Amino acid sequence: MREFNAYASSLILLVALCFSPAWAQSSDYTVAPTPEWVKPTTPFDPNLVQVAEPTYGFHSRVHDFQYNGIEPGNSRFYNAVEYVLTNQYGVENFSSIELSFDPVYEQLALHELTIKRGDTLIDKFSSARFDLLRTESERSELIYDGTRTLAIVFDDVRVGDIIRYAYSVDGENPIFQGHREFRVHTQLWNALDRQYTRILTSTDKPLNRRIRGDNVPLQISEKDGVEEIVIDQRGVPEFDVEDDVPSWHYNRGTIVFSDMADWRSVVDWALPMYQLPEESVPEITTIASVIAASHEEVGAQVGAALRWVQEEVRYFGVELGKNSHWPSRPAETLARRFGDCKDKALLLIALLKELGVEASPALVNTDRGLEAASYPYRMHAFDHVIVHVSLDGESHFIDPTRRNQSGALGDMHEPDYGRALLLKSDTTGLTEMGNMRSRYVLNVAKELVVPMPAAADETQTAALLTVKTLKQGRLAEHVRYQLETKGRKAISQDYLEYYQDDFDGIESTDETTFTDADANQLRIVESYSVDDFWMADENVDTYRWIHADEIMGYLDEPDDIQGRVQPYAVMHPIVIEETWVVSLPEKLRTDDLEAQFQNAWVSFSKQTSFNEDESELTVTFRYSTLAPEVAAKDLQAYADSVTKIEDMASFYLEHQPRLLSAKALASELTHAGALSFWFCLLGLLFPLLRERRIVA
Repeated sequence: MREFNAYASSLILLVALCFSPAWAQSSDYTVAPTPEWVKPTTPFDPNLVQVAEPTYGFHSRVHDFQYNGIEPGNSRFYNAVEYVLTNQYGVENFSSIELSFDPVYEQLALHELTIKRGDTLIDKFSSARFDLLRTESERSELIYDGTRTLAIVFDDVRVGDIIRYAYSVDGENPIFQGHREFRVHTQLWNALDRQYTRILTSTDKPLNRRIRGDNVPLQISEKDGVEEIVIDQRGVPEFDVEDDVPSWHYNRGTIVFSDMADWRSVVDWALPMYQLPEESVPEITTIASVIAASHEEVGAQVGAALRWVQEEVRYFGVELGKNSHWPSRPAETLARRFGDCKDKALLLIALLKELGVEASPALVNTDRGLEAASYPYRMHAFDHVIVHVSLDGESHFIDPTRRNQSGALGDMHEPDYGRALLLKSDTTGLTEMGNMRSRYVLNVAKELVVPMPAAADETQTAALLTVKTLKQGRLAEHVRYQLETKGRKAISQDYLEYYQDDFDGIESTDETTFTDADANQLRIVESYSVDDFWMADENVDTYRWIHADEIMGYLDEPDDIQGRVQPYAVMHPIVIEETWVVSLPEKLRTDDLEAQFQNAWVSFSKQTSFNEDESELTVTFRYSTLAPEVAAKDLQAYADSVTKIEDMASFYLEHQPRLLSAKALASELTHAGALSFWFCLLGLLFPLLRERRIVA
């Protein structure tokens, strides 16, 4: 059923997700003739040319979608779907369908439920199993929206059968106030022999059209005050998107139909929902007073207010009827101590108002990022609400549904979804969100005490490794989340297993500690011993490569470059500093200690210093990303740069006798004179000459 459900998301459940469907006051469904306004395509058309390649035992023939928006506030739509089961896998997985609807404002009517077997048509209304389920389509996201699902299971289904079903939905969510908006994808996840779309609207209230992707022919006609638009696509290919394509390059062919003229129109529709009551809520005033008394700086007060809403009001949404978009009033949210994103956003805005801080709701899209200022979707462009604050000339986007944040405004991780629509009286377009407070910032200091190699009759001393990590912003918040969910012991075990990939015989010597620091930072201290530190091969008896493993873990490149045509998204922005402080025993050779590299996408450096007596080596690696994407034509150059950084992100230790350094030689000449130097040199050479004579 998993494959069917995935397919149904694009073909069947367009009810709730794609076409801004209509609604009614019933929790049941009906069986009825096809509505008179519908002009259905020919069922089981023998002349339909098969273009789609069957996959998973499934061949998609027809998707017929028709929309009636003649009367604003009373829109409706019709869907007919036709597909072939080509093997037993298809029979087992696609012999049932699911239709989701919301009974608060939606009426579902079934019109066709037929199987064509050879030349025989079999009506399945009398024998199929019907189950009306309260599924709550978003319950996994802690949202209860009243969704019902009509599950229909066919009996006696065989390989080669053509299944056809048709249904319609009447009604409309009153929250949209008669505004009409839906989209039609002209490129699909599954190849399709025919996609037929028919749209009706009144000529005096036409729908705006915004097209993305290749132009698709539109057949437009007018009659008796009704405009009819038909899009008849034959042989619709499967939409193919490569892995890790940036959302702002995600150009799936789409036509959006909307009566919204511009973003200002969307603000005029949504802003009244977020108007605060004129009178203050006493409980909110009290909370604000406590925060103001505890924090002098305004930025600290904003941070405290945000954390109060994050921690004291749990995330949970009841989105029935108009509450799909209308936030609960702050007093109600506070009283029940739960709410979804829009409820928590409005409560935070009310709390900030009591603190004298102006804030506004910001509508965002967490998946797509509203990739362009001309992004075509309107009311349905957004899936999340956060809060925008301007303070001291800086713009901040904060999310009251996040948790595990600390610090003042500016210290915390702030999301970057590309662009946001601010619900303010002066808004005319989308606002760029980009800021450096969305960075991944990591500072790691690794202190390594290197042991002398043991003689044949001695036990090898273990190396000691202490890792001191300072995580900021998003990374710190993620660790706090892990501590809350997995626990300290499990995380410590994960860290140990991480180092086991590099060091055989590594063991923890002390409990890993996690300590919160100022400015939304988290300090982590780990302690280990490594029994088998030194390595050997046929050329070198005692050596070790030390890798900048933290940086190497963030290096990112596509699995397949050959033939790629779309850009590649890079995790960005990242700033990492990884420092190794190595206590050296005598007679230890070091190498590969300096490097630097930078191009348009990444920057890397490796710098080294010794203490005065050269007993301690410090190697500092720095890595940062410089761009969020790489064009397809540049991917080979980018991959080469990643390989180059991997080669440079390490240094070498080897145990062997080494000549006196220039500094040591100068010291000998200064304090003992030239004669002492020559005697010293002879003292070094004599054992070698003696050994050579004995061997001879």
